Amino acid sequence: MKNLNDVLSGVDEVLNSAKHGNFEDVLTKTKSYAEKATKKSAERLEISRKKIELLDSKTKLSKAYEKYGKLQYSAYLGELVSDEEIEAALQEIQLQKTRADLLDKEVAELRAAFVEGLSKKEARQFEREEAEEADQEAEETE
Repeated sequence: MKNLNDVLSGVDEVLNSAKHGNFEDVLTKTKSYAEKATKKSAERLEISRKKIELLDSKTKLSKAYEKYGKLQYSAYLGELVSDEEIEAALQEIQLQKTRADLLDKEVAELRAAFVEGLSKKEARQFEREEAEEADQEAEETE
């Protein structure tokens, strides 16, 4: 009986150590996954933040074009328009155009770096989501 108890005790120890080892593996894998998910979320958040900045810049650019157009139309009608107002509108157009171009590049670079770190399946899903967002934005602007 003593040998049988020793054997059973040994088997219990092996099973317990295996369970304990697997639990640590599960914790390690879970921690690793959580870190990757956190990193991907932060990257995606940064892309979204830059896209919002880009949309803001494009909105300001559109308003600057509108202001410039109104000034030019007023001048066409013979109304008095100051050169300073026209120059300010032109500078605002140039500023927002430059800003939008830079932000567009930043978004493209961030997006490329993000997609590069994804699996092929995740990359396809991300691109589908982006296409859907673009379609929604296009519908909203129409």
